[in-house]
Amino acid sequence: MRPGGFYAGRESVIAETLVGSCVAVCLYNYKEHFGAMNHFLRARPQDMADADIGQYGVLSTRHLIEAVMRLDPELTHYRASIFGGAAVLRTPNADNRIGVANVEAALEILGSARIRVVHQEVGGTRGRRIRFNTESGEIECRFAGDIRGPRRDQ
Repeated sequence: MRPGGFYAGRESVIAETLVGSCVAVCLYNYKEHFGAMNHFLRARPQDMADADIGQYGVLSTRHLIEAVMRLDPELTHYRASIFGGAAVLRTPNADNRIGVANVEAALEILGSARIRVVHQEVGGTRGRRIRFNTESGEIECRFAGDIRGPRRDQ
């Protein structure tokens, strides 16, 4: 999934993305076994008239919740996981608050919707690869650049 993207549906898919300071929210309906995922870049728009739903956490996460509510309106059936929000830029002028603000935006919207957050892998200085099975709810998260499989020390 590219930055600004989202998926919500009953169809079983493997949703994958790579986040750094961006954040991905995974919503899973554990009663009916389907899910949703977004990937946003910034917490909130400076000007709501110029707002792109996919780009901003408060809009993207709200949109994701609205999409799953059309499929099953029972809030207690959902669990959320949040990934990303790292401080990946290492320059003197880097704004390391972007990732923190993104995580806060996701938590704010999920909290206001009363959706329980069951897992967070956020912060740090490395990007993360996320792989979400929307049917089983299984989420694989690993740091970007890590290789799957057994590690062999030489």
